[in-house]
Amino acid sequence: MKKEWLVGFAVLVAVTLGACASSTFIASKDGKGYYMGSSSNAAYRMFCESGDLQKILAGTQLSSETKDELYRSNCGPERSKDKVKQAYASITPAQRKDLRLAFRNNGYDINYLPC
Repeated sequence: MKKEWLVGFAVLVAVTLGACASSTFIASKDGKGYYMGSSSNAAYRMFCESGDLQKILAGTQLSSETKDELYRSNCGPERSKDKVKQAYASITPAQRKDLRLAFRNNGYDINYLPC
């Protein structure tokens, strides 16, 4: 009985840690908000067609390779939310903060979804 409880606890911990896997954040502007990396056409218009993502990335201290990867994954013909998540997961917490600050400096709210 004790062994079964221990196995159940281990599974619960594994699932909980898996749920904490790195994701991205919600960026909101003008009453609309999307996860960075969203595959929706509206998110594409907001981040890519507007030119905002290029300005945002230019305002960060990220390496040019990381900026290129984030831009291609969000706005390129092969855009992919999984690639965005991978690129975001590969940067340090300080770089993530820098990226979120660059969004704020360009008029976005972070992790706020207006009603």
